[in-house]
Amino acid sequence: MACSADTASAAETFKIGLIASYTGAFATWGTQFQNAIEAFQAISGKTVKGPKGEDIAVELVYRDAASGGADKAKQLAEELILRERVKMLSGFELSPHAMAVGDIATQSKTPVVIMNAATASIVRGSPYYVRTSVTIPQWSASMGKWAAENGIKSVYTIVSDYAPGIDAENYFQKAFKAGGGEIVGSARTPQQETNFAVYMERALQAKPDAVYMFQPGGSPSISFVKAYVERGLKQAGIKLLGNGEFAELYLPHFSDDVIGVVSVNHYTETNTLPENVIMRDQLRKMFGDKGVTDVASVAAWDGMSLIYSALKEAGASAEGLKYIDAMKGKTLRSPRGEIMIDPQERDIVQNIYIRRIERSAVSCRTSTSLPIRW
Repeated sequence: MACSADTASAAETFKIGLIASYTGAFATWGTQFQNAIEAFQAISGKTVKGPKGEDIAVELVYRDAASGGADKAKQLAEELILRERVKMLSGFELSPHAMAVGDIATQSKTPVVIMNAATASIVRGSPYYVRTSVTIPQWSASMGKWAAENGIKSVYTIVSDYAPGIDAENYFQKAFKAGGGEIVGSARTPQQETNFAVYMERALQAKPDAVYMFQPGGSPSISFVKAYVERGLKQAGIKLLGNGEFAELYLPHFSDDVIGVVSVNHYTETNTLPENVIMRDQLRKMFGDKGVTDVASVAAWDGMSLIYSALKEAGASAEGLKYIDAMKGKTLRSPRGEIMIDPQERDIVQNIYIRRIERSAVSCRTSTSLPIRW
């Protein structure tokens, strides 16, 4: 008697490598990316229907960059592509990490979905780059414009001395001066600096209306605010202006001294958009008190939505640029509001918000105003 073979085939697997820090100074990023991806797949499933109705299993391979710099990110990218045979890369909390894999991505024709690294020029480093986070000019130019229009006449800038910090300094100063403001001093600090006493003393002596900061979220930004208070700048009435350092995720690590700080961001954690409610509820359901959303969460969530959309259009075995082409011009309903991937630049178009930290009945919260479309 002849036996007939089962003609049902297993789903083809599409592997995505994610590179981010789970340890070291920037350890929150990897966990935030991964939690959001797992929450997204819990709702959307781990398989996608391809263009012919075929099942495509989406598998993530996570690697710890360990806050180790560009060489570590490059090494992990090579291992993921050559050993794990991933078909796409994602993650990258820091610009040097993302920049380091440009040549590898181009040579191997591997698409890269950047989920944070925000230096303006990054996407020009490879035709295989797409970004779902933000660009530093979107933040810093918006803050410079707002400051000039809201009674701040002079500013001292202190930024981290790497590409995003330099972008922040340049674009803030340009926008602030265009609005009539004066830059009375500036400083650049090492990327993982946690001792800001000297910088604060110089800023205090310059007597500005405000200090504009750009520091990596985590230990550097927390230490920065502590020094701002301890060296007397807050008491002197010098305002503090920031960026993503004051996301909801980081607020429990600050004292009440951050109340009144004005910052700029592209995502407001407490907004009531249906997409945001779904993401926040799912993260809370899966991770409890650790299921706090931030810019990493929304960028990873939207990154996965973008990848799923591209897989539906291009399938699991397309040449790398086919996925990039499928992402260009794509509009998504995001937890942050509607976003679009610019078809020429492969960068994100979105609203930017000015936020102020206030005390609610139970905690510090950020309130928003002045949406600016980029």
